[in-house]
Amino acid sequence: MSKILIVDDEPRILLLLQSLLRANGYTIETARDANAALDIVRDGGIDIVVTDLRMTPMDGMALFHEIKAIAPGIPVILLTAYASVETAIDAMKNGIFDYLTKPFKVDDMIACIKRAEEHVSKVGVSAVPVERPSRYRFENLIASSPVMMGVCETIQKVAPTAATVLINGESGTGKEVIARTIHRNSTRAKRPWVAVNCAAIPENLLESEMFGHVKGSFTGAVSDKVGLFEAANGGTLFLDEISSMPLILQGKLLRVLQEKEIRRVGGTKSIPVDVRVIAASNANLEEAVVKGTFRSDLYYRFAVITIDIPPLRKRPEDIIPLARHFIQTERPNERSVPEISAEAIKILESYSWPGNVRELENAIKHALTFYQGGEITKDLLPQKIVDHRPTSELSAEATTSLKSFLKRKEKEYIEQILNTTGGDKEKAAETLKVNLSTLYRKLSEG
Repeated sequence: MSKILIVDDEPRILLLLQSLLRANGYTIETARDANAALDIVRDGGIDIVVTDLRMTPMDGMALFHEIKAIAPGIPVILLTAYASVETAIDAMKNGIFDYLTKPFKVDDMIACIKRAEEHVSKVGVSAVPVERPSRYRFENLIASSPVMMGVCETIQKVAPTAATVLINGESGTGKEVIARTIHRNSTRAKRPWVAVNCAAIPENLLESEMFGHVKGSFTGAVSDKVGLFEAANGGTLFLDEISSMPLILQGKLLRVLQEKEIRRVGGTKSIPVDVRVIAASNANLEEAVVKGTFRSDLYYRFAVITIDIPPLRKRPEDIIPLARHFIQTERPNERSVPEISAEAIKILESYSWPGNVRELENAIKHALTFYQGGEITKDLLPQKIVDHRPTSELSAEATTSLKSFLKRKEKEYIEQILNTTGGDKEKAAETLKVNLSTLYRKLSEG
């Protein structure tokens, strides 16, 4: 019989499932949280995992992705009391073996386990070595470089607090991933997560989107509208590209942060809100403050806790672990994930990644689109990445090319002078203002 790991933060559910499955002959291990479950999976011997969806600080889907990175063949069955068609579809798309809702029927559970056993008998359960930090295990956050390990340490300290956070970094560095990680490891993890790109909303609509509006407050306001702050009540609101927010709205945002209440556009009633705000910017907000395009009081309200995400070119240690993570994410159901050839690794590590992590993810998706087995080679990577060469290499080539160019032009000029002197080398040397031995040496050079 199979060995089954049950993961649930409710002792009553753990005891119930343990008794039920043991009565049917299965060997059972239990864990009260995802980190304990991962330690058990790493020890080996687990054939099937049954996990609750709603857990903190790591939920069932996050646990599933971690398990897939360790032992891709283990089928994971998800349990939830928050049943919805969308959740079920998303879970199945992401590779969850099966999905049961609480309260579940005993027969349904046993039938699901038996299907998982049949799956294991066909594909097996394989453990694969995975490059990942041993100290921090955050979903979708790959940290191998010292600087990103420092970011993880900051997240671990900041996440449980109620502090506002400002995340700085170039476009594509993963600022939203960092913000989501903070939310998922906070006490608000089971509450709403709402993200908005401030630059993507027209300026005249941004206030209504943020704070909502009342019916008739402007043309087109045919009914009351709940804003993002109300939608995120009890949870986290992520404001991306906050530097693009108009000054007048910055003042209203500051008031919300201070007073913890909002007022809908056209309304007179103050509505209390309990929202943690995380902001992100790819622009230098200190420079924006100096220029007068960003309020200093709002900046300092956020700058109490800042997280700086360096561009990928400054943390090359993260490139290959991230690439392997994206491969695993794109191929979650494969028993063995494609490896990257040594030549392709060298190319990926030497590329400058102007689009940062997002560009790397797209490059891996490009490679997997044309992948037909074996290793991921350089031929599967986007051509512009393959053709790219480091600046130092280009500089060396440019120097060599300049020397060759000058030498060739010099010889052409000497030959031109010789033609005017009828081949008389002494006259040519005199015209060129060099001695005869120098002329002979230059003519003999290739």
